[in-house]
Amino acid sequence: MQVSNRRSFKSFSEVAELYPGRPSYSRRILRMLIDQVKSLTESPTFGDIGAGTGAIAYSLADMGLSGYAVEPDSQMVAVGQRLGQTYPGVSWINASGECTGLADDSLDWVCYSTSFHLANTREALRESMRILRPRGFFTITLHLPDYETDPFQLEIEKKIRDIAPAIERAITPVIGQMRTYEALLNQYPGLGNCISLDATEAVSMTEAQYIEFLSGARDIPSQVPPEVWHSILQMAAETFRRSEPASLRFRSTAWHAQCG
Repeated sequence: MQVSNRRSFKSFSEVAELYPGRPSYSRRILRMLIDQVKSLTESPTFGDIGAGTGAIAYSLADMGLSGYAVEPDSQMVAVGQRLGQTYPGVSWINASGECTGLADDSLDWVCYSTSFHLANTREALRESMRILRPRGFFTITLHLPDYETDPFQLEIEKKIRDIAPAIERAITPVIGQMRTYEALLNQYPGLGNCISLDATEAVSMTEAQYIEFLSGARDIPSQVPPEVWHSILQMAAETFRRSEPASLRFRSTAWHAQCG
């Protein structure tokens, strides 16, 4: 994606190997979205834009759909292709959402996988409208830790701030942008009837799984010295052992609109 006027965080290539272990996007929301898309055709073709290592693309394939995983980071693509050898219905494209290389009117559904905030909004929407068929669907998804009600993750965030009070968290501007998506899709020429879906789900994680998840953060290690990042990970591991959380909560959200 083409990022402008945003802090440059750690490269996705550096955390690509950690991405497959991240908690999955809500299957409940994906099923509801698929039901909407299948009102257009029983065999929809999707484009998962900013696909990462293919979490949503492979979930959609598990649910009987086929399509494309479009990802600009070549290391993410390499990991995703390695994981997807049993998913022949998913084709990988190493490209940005602003210039996918897909043909005009080739998709029934464009879905941005926790990646729209990284795109050039105007170019991404223009490209999406080009590759979507008439009456096709456009979706923005986000999958984030629940920093509003999960006491364990709130505690970790507070302690991170205590250790590194000057850091900028990547999630902060994303939360601000979330408030604009419904109006954006309802007002964009050719799109409308936007619906929003939201689900908060509990995910069981071991200490090792949680530390791997936290290690996949791009923003914190890009702003602190290695020894400070190591102390943050050590703090998180010690807090996990002391608290022994039964589960952690993650929030999946979608904004879903149809071409007019």
